[in-house]
Amino acid sequence: MGFFAKIIDILGPWNWWVLGLLLAAVEVFAPGSFFLWFAIAAILVGAIALTFALSWQVQVVLFVVLSIASVLIGRRIYGQANRAEPEQRLNERLVRQIGRAAVLDTPLQNGDGHIRLDDTLWRVEGPDLAAGTAVTITAVRDGRFVVAPR
Repeated sequence: MGFFAKIIDILGPWNWWVLGLLLAAVEVFAPGSFFLWFAIAAILVGAIALTFALSWQVQVVLFVVLSIASVLIGRRIYGQANRAEPEQRLNERLVRQIGRAAVLDTPLQNGDGHIRLDDTLWRVEGPDLAAGTAVTITAVRDGRFVVAPR
């Protein structure tokens, strides 16, 4: 009998719970929600092994299968959570300005002009309008704001 087989035999089903707790601890120190799914799989294998008499080979295969399943389920859950919050554009400075009101600093001629937001002069595009016209930022295109009269 090999070394790992002896350890599995000595500890019985509890070895999976120990492995699950160790993997959960690794998740705490190396966040990223990756080891969490393996920890869940190990704890499930421990619970199943406590209920049913399984050989160590079956336990290992069950761990691999449950690990893959839990990773896939976890990716789906976190993937939906990320898609549920498209409004949070913290690092997209231009996109966060959409809907904001401004006044044209220079006239919009041939679809090109400038507005001043706070202390920054921004290039804008839109219909021809006179300087001083109140506008609303409606979109961002190629690093410029698209504006419309208010």
